[in-house]
Amino acid sequence: MVDKSREISETYCRGSTMAKVNISISQEILEEIDKLSKEENMTRSELLRKAFETYVEVLTEKRKERKKRKGIETAIELQDEIRSSVGHMDLIEDLRRWREKRR
Repeated sequence: MVDKSREISETYCRGSTMAKVNISISQEILEEIDKLSKEENMTRSELLRKAFETYVEVLTEKRKERKKRKGIETAIELQDEIRSSVGHMDLIEDLRRWREKRR
């Protein structure tokens, strides 16, 4: 059985191949989309395409930020583990002793 909600047909639009999709939205949202598209002097498709592109960009950036944050958290955990296994170190004092030995 074919899932009609996933049907995609291709069309040629302004030098690019575009896929057509069917979506279900509330009447209130559709009216808002139509109002915005008229105010912005673009078609409903253009408005929705730009909105979807922007949303995908935002999600992509959020994912990158979560991955970066996770990497930072992992690095902090590793530093804490190393610090607890090594114990307290006074690196400046160690450096002073090393310099004194070299004299």
